[in-house]
Amino acid sequence: MINFDKEVDKCVEILKNGGIILYPTDTIYGIGCDSYNFKAMENVNKLKGSNPNKPLIHLMNSLKMVEIYLKQIPDIAKKSLTEKNPTTVIFNNLNNNQLNHKSIAIRIPKNKFCLSIIDKLNRPLTSTSANLTGSPYPKSKADINKKIIHGVDYFVETIDNDNLRPSKIIRIIDEKNYKVIRD
Repeated sequence: MINFDKEVDKCVEILKNGGIILYPTDTIYGIGCDSYNFKAMENVNKLKGSNPNKPLIHLMNSLKMVEIYLKQIPDIAKKSLTEKNPTTVIFNNLNNNQLNHKSIAIRIPKNKFCLSIIDKLNRPLTSTSANLTGSPYPKSKADINKKIIHGVDYFVETIDNDNLRPSKIIRIIDEKNYKVIRD
């Protein structure tokens, strides 16, 4: 059994020091870092074999946090971010340039572990699937590639869950319209 608070504290310490964690999210195992550390985000992408500048999903703990980064949040996006099924929403109306992108993908996770890390870090946590680029995402802890496991600074191991699947992804077009990227 893992010590929840100890694991959260360890993750936050590593993130604040520019490290990369492999951790359970509300969808699938994720690789993450501090969303304000561009070198760490580059390292996450290199570990996966992706373009080093590829944008990552930003996990946030509330609509209040999301509001910091956007000029406005359309009602359809608010609904998508807070519905029961995990949904990542891509926005093009950034209000804050601290995240260094023209668009941003945001999800409010539904699990206490991710939310606790974000609360203690006091800013967004990045997330990307724990697989090498072009490979299938891991459906269980046992499916995570050893290169990924050995390439992170900390691996949060939990009880395995066989129902892992990535989030739905939508892109906001305007106030009332969106496009489904992944269902």
